[in-house]
Amino acid sequence: MLLQGSIRRFRLADLLQFLAAEEATGVLEIRDFEEYGYIYLVDGAVEGISLPLTDEKLGSRLVKAGLLSEEKLGQVLLEHATMSREEKRRQPLGQLLVERGYLTEQAVHDIMARQTLDQVFELAHWQYGVFLYDEPEEMPTFTVKLQGNVQELLLDAYRRIDEGQLARKARRRQVESEVCFACPAAAECSEEVRRKYLRADHCLWRELAALLDEQHEQLRDARNLYRSRAGDRRPQLEAMAEDDGPWNGDGSE
Repeated sequence: MLLQGSIRRFRLADLLQFLAAEEATGVLEIRDFEEYGYIYLVDGAVEGISLPLTDEKLGSRLVKAGLLSEEKLGQVLLEHATMSREEKRRQPLGQLLVERGYLTEQAVHDIMARQTLDQVFELAHWQYGVFLYDEPEEMPTFTVKLQGNVQELLLDAYRRIDEGQLARKARRRQVESEVCFACPAAAECSEEVRRKYLRADHCLWRELAALLDEQHEQLRDARNLYRSRAGDRRPQLEAMAEDDGPWNGDGSE
């Protein structure tokens, strides 16, 4: 099963509930203007969440609890930072700490359980970005098993929202245009270019022949992953088999 789309159209909370109901086992990749991450699901339960900005908070919690030294945390964070996205997908920070022998599984589990509640609370506030759900042939082997119930995690998140707690994203400035997200030509862009070529649902400048020739593969990948149209109001998730090809958001393949 392959799912992909815009978080603006399909809230992460609804998506997680759908996957939990399907007892799905797979990896949900999420990306917005600030960060990317992975949510690992096994039989519909959350087995782990990896978000670069919040994984460092996990390390800080372990240090504050007296379970890990700052020196050892620094070593693992440095190693984690040099890993590729695929390697990070297979080895979240908590699992890496256990494999290096710095912590016991139970110690990491207790801290990660609290961390997961906070992460789901943050994810409940995501309004922009994209998701891509895949079911790889080989799932990561989790040393630390959370088996978090999606409904319970979401209930805790919405309780905190009702109590008036603010998420980190609620305090940040929103990026002006979703069209600019994941653009492979962003380094060469400017305010003048955006004023002249940026439209509501696409950018004329990055579709110029010179850019296509130079960065065709990157541009194609970015376009297939993220294409949001305000007029598209289809009410249900798009689901398809892997061999059906990617969904482009406009009904074409």
